[in-house]
Amino acid sequence: MKKLCTLIVVLFLAHAGMSQSSLPNGNFESWTYFPAFGYYEPDGGFFKTLNSLDTVPTPSGVSAYPTDSAHAGNKAVRLITREIVIAPVHILIPGVIGTLKVNMLTEDATLGTPYTWATKAERFQGYYMAFPLNGDSIAAILLLSKWNNSTHQRDTIAYTRLVFHGTVDTYTEFDAPITYWNNTTMPDSITILLLSCAGYNAVNMMGSVGQIGSQAYFDDVTLTNIAGIEMLLMPDVDVLLAPNPASDRMTVTVSEVIKNGLFEVYNTQGKKIRQYPVNSISETLDVSSLTNGMYYYNVTDGTRTLNTGSFIIAK
Repeated sequence: MKKLCTLIVVLFLAHAGMSQSSLPNGNFESWTYFPAFGYYEPDGGFFKTLNSLDTVPTPSGVSAYPTDSAHAGNKAVRLITREIVIAPVHILIPGVIGTLKVNMLTEDATLGTPYTWATKAERFQGYYMAFPLNGDSIAAILLLSKWNNSTHQRDTIAYTRLVFHGTVDTYTEFDAPITYWNNTTMPDSITILLLSCAGYNAVNMMGSVGQIGSQAYFDDVTLTNIAGIEMLLMPDVDVLLAPNPASDRMTVTVSEVIKNGLFEVYNTQGKKIRQYPVNSISETLDVSSLTNGMYYYNVTDGTRTLNTGSFIIAK
């Protein structure tokens, strides 16, 4: 089993208008095929699948596919609930695509990715078809959260869960307001899950409940009123930050030496507030002057962007 590389965000200083904006690859038009494993993964680094759980050849554990049956454009995503058998254990694999990363050691999926927009999302929208079996249902889930420096836990800022029952054989729109539990705090993490079974257990994948063979199709998934950040399909260099969250010092490790390398720091309004030279594989930065909160970084060689992402200061 090969660990898929993580794709990183790129800072884009967009206009400040409050217009509808698609999520990165939210139309599911772009996919990469991994011939060594026989499955596809969506491009863009935002949406991911559980396809890497396909560890046994028969039956297939692949649960997410690109499909030509699209609402618009050329592609959509087809999700199907599977079962794989690692004797004597039968494991239900939900068809899911979203902001998740498989953790095989703990048999769960780490959920969420940085919320990289400068405005609060207002509505959760998209199109779906549903083919559940034996009373099963499909679901679309949105969770926004914020790291709490006092409790060292995540606080839920907003949550919207949509469950669809019965067969829906033509693309049907879903459009739901995002319910904010805390209207005064900006989220720093977003979780989106699109599922072929609503009984997905994110704490323990082996505890998921659903009917094998239930299917769901999703396309053109968007949030409204997000502006400020977009995603880069593939970085030119890999970047590791440690620790993250940081307090006084943070080490930046890059996969190769960058001539004239710079580590630029932006606040959530898209204003560059710091700049550090990165001339070796590993550089330790003094970030003690930064106040608590989320920041975005931009690694460049002085002429082009090589990698970007985000980090948190927590003192």
